[in-house]
Amino acid sequence: MSVPVDLYSATDVGLVSWPNTPEGDEARRYLAPLLRDGPTRYVRNADTQVYALRVDNALIVPATAGAFNPANSYVVSPYAHYITYGQEEFATLKNPPAEALLRLLFRPLAAWFRRAQFDHAVLANNWLLSTNLPPSGLSEARVSALLRALAAAFPDRAVIFRSVDRRGAPALTEALSSAGAALIFSRQVYYQDVAQRAVQRRDEFRADLRLLRRRLSADLARPTPYTVLTAADLQPGDAERLAALYADLYLRKYSRYNPQFTPDFLRLALAERLLTIKALAHAGRIDAVLGYVTRGAYITAPLFGYDTALPKQVGLYRMLTALTSLDALTLGKQVHFSAGVGPFKRLRGGQATIEYNAVYTAHLPAWRRRPWRFLQTLLERVAVPIIQRSGF
Repeated sequence: MSVPVDLYSATDVGLVSWPNTPEGDEARRYLAPLLRDGPTRYVRNADTQVYALRVDNALIVPATAGAFNPANSYVVSPYAHYITYGQEEFATLKNPPAEALLRLLFRPLAAWFRRAQFDHAVLANNWLLSTNLPPSGLSEARVSALLRALAAAFPDRAVIFRSVDRRGAPALTEALSSAGAALIFSRQVYYQDVAQRAVQRRDEFRADLRLLRRRLSADLARPTPYTVLTAADLQPGDAERLAALYADLYLRKYSRYNPQFTPDFLRLALAERLLTIKALAHAGRIDAVLGYVTRGAYITAPLFGYDTALPKQVGLYRMLTALTSLDALTLGKQVHFSAGVGPFKRLRGGQATIEYNAVYTAHLPAWRRRPWRFLQTLLERVAVPIIQRSGF
């Protein structure tokens, strides 16, 4: 018996039959504005088209499909993910000769990928976030039907299912592989199981909790006391500040190819509770913000930022991390710590695993498939060993 998959575009937003489930309602609140208003209103560097797939009349999976744009975020552009953002990561090797050699090697690779229409792809499970927790209920039959439906609807595009790994979604990862998708390295990510005694006993974890308690103390004799604000305390007018704090960390310090959330996204997230948002305020000024998504057994915080001009000793990043871990413990969830700052996360009990993009290209001509096969081999043999050895 075939699994029905219905695809809705921006012109069909009023026709979507959203599943009558908590996840279906979440998808409606999140995706309907992106379909109606266009994604660039909410994520400035997401020049793409948003779609909603209703799978087996039971669940919604978002998808995006766009054209090459050199300014696009890696969340909508495979080229930005593997070529543009990838070249920025060379600096983390702290090895100028190796960096220069890699950049030289990447020039012909980048030219080949552009000629081979590498960015001509449709990305499933794409919530326009750095980490996309998958919807529940994606059985092997549903996964196979989803891939084939997208290949039929977009016969000239690679089909990519974002953000899968063998720790957080082992059955989904296996189902995608069994359906013919190649598992191509995306990032090394970290999970923290806060309920484990071994995590709670770690010196760094305990030190972060002490710092948070000290900073939140009502004793005004202490330096820089902070207050935790929740969505109930935050106003639409705070959206500009929250977006600026995220940009301060993720765009200015890290990369402009991270998703550039706009104040409109923050206003929408607050109004529709798309994220659980918390902020740290001192003397009437918001200095830090986090926003996390909860799905299945995990929470992940795609919104994270603080005023980087403040002294490092204030410990805002550590405080945000501790808040996330404490909420995960309260909710009975594990933290998907996403990628980056590996040593910091390992010291707090983070366990590394490889995240993949599952790429389905069986419907494409050979010249379109070759770059993906080459990339898979290159990353498995060269990049993954370096990343695991360096502990990124």
